[in-house]
Amino acid sequence: VKIAVVNVFTKGKKEETMEQAMFQVERIFDAANNVKDVVLIKSKQDLKDAVENKKLGLILSLEGFEPLGNNLNFLNLYYHLGVRAGMLTWNWANAFASGTDTDEPLSMMGVEALEKMNELGIVVDVSHLNEKGFWDVISKSQKPIIASHSNARALFNHPRNLSDEQIIAIANTGGVIGTTPYFTKVDQDDPSKVRTDDDATETIEDYIQHIEYIVNLVGYDHVAFGFDFNIYLGDFGVKGIEDTEKIKNVISLLLERGHKIEDIEKIAGLNLLRVFNQILK
Repeated sequence: VKIAVVNVFTKGKKEETMEQAMFQVERIFDAANNVKDVVLIKSKQDLKDAVENKKLGLILSLEGFEPLGNNLNFLNLYYHLGVRAGMLTWNWANAFASGTDTDEPLSMMGVEALEKMNELGIVVDVSHLNEKGFWDVISKSQKPIIASHSNARALFNHPRNLSDEQIIAIANTGGVIGTTPYFTKVDQDDPSKVRTDDDATETIEDYIQHIEYIVNLVGYDHVAFGFDFNIYLGDFGVKGIEDTEKIKNVISLLLERGHKIEDIEKIAGLNLLRVFNQILK
């Protein structure tokens, strides 16, 4: 199964973010229309067809609702363009929510956006959301939610990572935590020490520990790979997991550590497929 969530990321003023978003969406359309065996996933049937025909299915996601400006109606436009997942915000505050550097709840428009996402069939992603916003989503969403690229705060105490309570809350919605190789460095002496980005000198072994920690907390049905590859930005990631070709290294290490292949298959894609199948129309 080859399904990839492709994030549209923007920054700047409202008019700039809309232009950036449209440019990125157009490039994704171009790939789906002109690259062999690549398709854009807009429906449950599209997802089924991509899996059965062994295509690379792209799921379009907004990494922050900045391109909507202050107008929730634009969410309908992005839905028609193919957006099927989204985060209300990235690391900063916008009209809908606040990022990890603030402590504000969802705005009224953020709550309305959450309801609209549930209604349209857009998967709600809580990565980059602060704690108050997170708990607002948990209390108000009627569908399973995901954290597409977050880890266990118990092992690496960084604001981008999730507390045990948050991990359990996501699992209780039927959702999934996508573990990322970033923000994983495990300090065996003092894992509770508050960390910054400069502390994040990760290894593949650190990454595996986060997967196993979340598995032990909520089970294999609620963990996924959420690599957050940013090669196009010149970021070559963690040694041993630099790109998609190296995912096999993670699978090999999980097998070496005694995880069954059927459980690894859940982490490697089946869990996220379950959530998207539940929410897409």
